[in-house]
Amino acid sequence: MELQLSRPCIADTSLLLNFVYIGYADLLRTLLGDPVYLSPTVLDERDIDRVKDRPRSEFRVPPYQRGVVSDARRRAISEHVQRFASGLGTYWRPATPTEQELSLGARFRDRSIRDEVRSKNPDVKRTRIELDAGEAEAAAIAVTRKWTFLTEDQASVDLVRALHSDISVVRSCSLLVHAIEVGRIECSEAEVLFNLRMVEDTGFYNIRMSQDGTRERLRLRCDPPGCELVSA
Repeated sequence: MELQLSRPCIADTSLLLNFVYIGYADLLRTLLGDPVYLSPTVLDERDIDRVKDRPRSEFRVPPYQRGVVSDARRRAISEHVQRFASGLGTYWRPATPTEQELSLGARFRDRSIRDEVRSKNPDVKRTRIELDAGEAEAAAIAVTRKWTFLTEDQASVDLVRALHSDISVVRSCSLLVHAIEVGRIECSEAEVLFNLRMVEDTGFYNIRMSQDGTRERLRLRCDPPGCELVSA
C-alpha cells in the first residue's frame, strides 16, 4: 500500500464522499501525504464557492439528493463538503484532462466497453459495466498517467482491473486497514466508520453478488485488521 499511495492519487466521487461525508478528509489527506487529484467533473475549481447555484461538479450535489434525509446530518455533511472544497491545495488539487484522456473517458462511458471487459474477465456479470461521467474521467486520467485510482464504484474496479491491470486500484476498506497498520486510527474506530458510518451517511451500497449468486457484503474486521466478504 505504501508504494501505491506514494504515486499521485486521483479519486472519483464515490470514494471521496465516503471520507468527506463522515468528516474524515484529514485522514485521507494524511494517508496520501499529498492532496488528492480530482478531475473537473468530480470537483471543478469554479464550484468552490457555489452554494445556491446549480453546481457543475458531482461532489457538490446536495446531500439530500443522495438519499441523506436527516436535517442535522444534512447540515453536518454540507459543512464537511464546503470545508473540503475550499481546501484547494490542502485537501485536493485539480487534474485537467487532456484530449486523449477525454476520448478515453468517452470510451469508458460507452456501452460497447461491456464486451471488452467481459472478454478479458468473463466473471464480470454486472449489467452495468460502462462508467458514469466522473468515474470515467478519473479512470481515464489514472490509466493515461499511471496514477493510483481511488474508487468505491464496482464497475470502475472491474473495468480498470480487466483492461488496465497495471494500474493500482485502491478502495475505502483497504485505505482504512492501511490507516490502522500505520497507527493513524484505532481498528475499533475504523470498523465503525466502514461498517456503519459510510453506509448510513454516504449511502455507500456495500452489497454484491458472488459468483454463485449469493449476496455478500464487504466488512472491515479487527484482530487482525483486514477486509472480508460475509453473507449479507
